[in-house]
Amino acid sequence: MKGEIPLEEPREGIRRALVLSGGGARGAYEAGVLQFVRGELPQRLGFVPRIDIYSGTSVGAVHACHLAAYSDDPPAGVRRLTQLWRDMSFSSVYRFGASDALSFTRTLLGFATGMSVGSETKADRIHGLFNTEPLEKLVIDEIPWRRLRRNVRRGTFGTLCVAATEIASGRTVVFVDNREREVPSWTRDPQLVARPSRIGPAHALASAAIPFLFPAVRVRDSYFCDGSLRLHTPLSPALRLGSNRVLSIALGHRDLSGAGDPVSEERIEQFRSAGFLFGKVLNAFLIDRLEYDLGHMRVLNQVLRASLETAGEQHLEMLNAHVARERGLGFQIVEDCCVQPSEDIGAIAARHLHARGSRSWIGNLALRVLARGAPVDEADLVSYLLFDGEYAADLIELGRSDAAASEERLARFFTD
Repeated sequence: MKGEIPLEEPREGIRRALVLSGGGARGAYEAGVLQFVRGELPQRLGFVPRIDIYSGTSVGAVHACHLAAYSDDPPAGVRRLTQLWRDMSFSSVYRFGASDALSFTRTLLGFATGMSVGSETKADRIHGLFNTEPLEKLVIDEIPWRRLRRNVRRGTFGTLCVAATEIASGRTVVFVDNREREVPSWTRDPQLVARPSRIGPAHALASAAIPFLFPAVRVRDSYFCDGSLRLHTPLSPALRLGSNRVLSIALGHRDLSGAGDPVSEERIEQFRSAGFLFGKVLNAFLIDRLEYDLGHMRVLNQVLRASLETAGEQHLEMLNAHVARERGLGFQIVEDCCVQPSEDIGAIAARHLHARGSRSWIGNLALRVLARGAPVDEADLVSYLLFDGEYAADLIELGRSDAAASEERLARFFTD
């Protein structure tokens, strides 16, 4: 890596994972957190922390691929990533016109088979409100895929994995890429399977294909969409691959308001708005599960620690031997650190939509139609779709600020 701060060497007994999840334009917040973690925190630590497992779902899959490609120079990687977000515009991500909307409507009604890109008999993309050809080109051109292959061979990281939902079966498929070209550990779960893969643009785009909005992507002979759709435990791939240290970035603000308050009553009134309701559905599918998953993992940690204190390591080994026979993999104590937005990203999107919108008039029109009927200070659906540099810049700064506020926790996570 170029620069004065060295890369951390692998540490025996430490296997760190970076877990990145969905969704859409909210991913700019992840870039801001990573700007601090991979660009600024190393100045305090005296080294750039090693990440052994990059695990991504939805927009997190695109980020995971980008970061793994720059694993030999993480600060340069996050600088490039934040610049890409700042340069984004509606037209750099979507190509949207009347014919695209008509194609989607006809598909829903069953009058056509959907948009065909490529082979007429086996389309590469099907069924999407937005034509994301510009986004696909961005992923293909801006992620240095050859550099990723070099870093896989050199072992600058251990494993890259991205999750996608296989439409035909409903299973979550985790594509696993490493130097060994194998899945080192996994559990016996027919609904969550791992496949050794040479990860490329199609895998990242498939994981990020939000249903109905973005076209489903073909990988070999199957179509895939957003990996968060059926992945009920976002941490699962990283844990099954043997990580015992997990750094995660949440994209949902913790809402502590209770049912029955004025805001909740207003939201109930807005259920008649399809855009408002769809935004809440996306929240449930793409971002709300991580907090639950972290809570479940921390409870399991307490149980394992209690077992060690009361019965000793031999009892835990016996317990894990039994669990491994049934599950295919035992349990271990996993330390974690999570950075979460201190502000509601949906509210930030609403401010941008009503103050400036996107830089494209057709983008403004589409986004305002989708936000119609929602409260003026809330735009959850738009928050996933507003690929705009000014909006992204605000999320990047929020992410960097939240990570900086968690500096002590992050420093302990990387040094303990």
